[in-house]
Amino acid sequence: MSSFLSNVVVLALCWLLVTGAGIYVTYVRQPETLEQLQKAEQVARMSQAEFTTLRVEEQSAREMADDALRRWSARYKVIPSNLSSPEVIGQLNDLTQRGFKNFDVVLDGVINAEDFKAYRFTITGTGYFSSLYRFIWDVENSRQLFRIHNLKLSHVDRMEQDRETGKERMEVLVSFSMQLEAYFGSLPDMSRLSRPSDDGLLTDDQGLPVIPAHVLPDRQPALNPFFPIVMENLPPNTYDLVDVEADELVGLTGEGAIFKRGDAFRVLQTGDDVYLGKIIEVDLVRQRVVARLNKGGIVDEVEVHLQTGDRYRQALGTLELAPLSE
Repeated sequence: MSSFLSNVVVLALCWLLVTGAGIYVTYVRQPETLEQLQKAEQVARMSQAEFTTLRVEEQSAREMADDALRRWSARYKVIPSNLSSPEVIGQLNDLTQRGFKNFDVVLDGVINAEDFKAYRFTITGTGYFSSLYRFIWDVENSRQLFRIHNLKLSHVDRMEQDRETGKERMEVLVSFSMQLEAYFGSLPDMSRLSRPSDDGLLTDDQGLPVIPAHVLPDRQPALNPFFPIVMENLPPNTYDLVDVEADELVGLTGEGAIFKRGDAFRVLQTGDDVYLGKIIEVDLVRQRVVARLNKGGIVDEVEVHLQTGDRYRQALGTLELAPLSE
């Protein structure tokens, strides 16, 4: 009996040991192991996500680098390492030889930035709008990096004396002021244009990239916004042309219309210039001359009749005529 009890006790102890070990493993060791495995899996997933993100960022960075390289290779502006203010003024003088009444340049100082330097000039003057437009176009589209800002324009009408005839004529000008910055002293690579020979860019004789004309603005202005549509004062008769409204029409011949201006006689034909316009018709049958005149922006056709003949004498009372038959 004692051996039976001993066996039962041994079996009970074994069961308790196995059950305790199972409970320990199931409720203590396995959760810790499971938690460690879950953390390891989470770390692996995060590493994979980070790797995928790095791949995407690498591709994006590669595309940005390729785009930056293309832009760098296609640049057509240069920033010289050294530049003197007389050189800049000389370039500006070369661009303003014609079309300006005065062009004044004042050096305000030098901009000393971390990566570059720049001369800052204040420019004032008076000139034709088309000449000023071409100057700004040449400056902004030159190879060297210039920057124009704070441009101010105002309309000016000026009476000038013609050097050939000595007579006055009216000129429509613009008065302007601006600031110009000329950059220099940048990175060495910006002082020259260098690129691989197989980049596919068209270059000129100096190896500089050719800029397609369609990407540049027009070199000539489409219109002059400062030229008045209707002028308050008519321009003077600088070239002493026939004034069809003031001079006397004294005759019509096969060669044209004869006007008396002062003590002189002038023969005009269709298409000839007159003061403010042109002759558009010489009618021998109706004894008239028609001129198209631009009176300060208002275009008008003026008829001038020959004040001679039977009808002219009838108007004076020296002759009576029968009505014209249909």
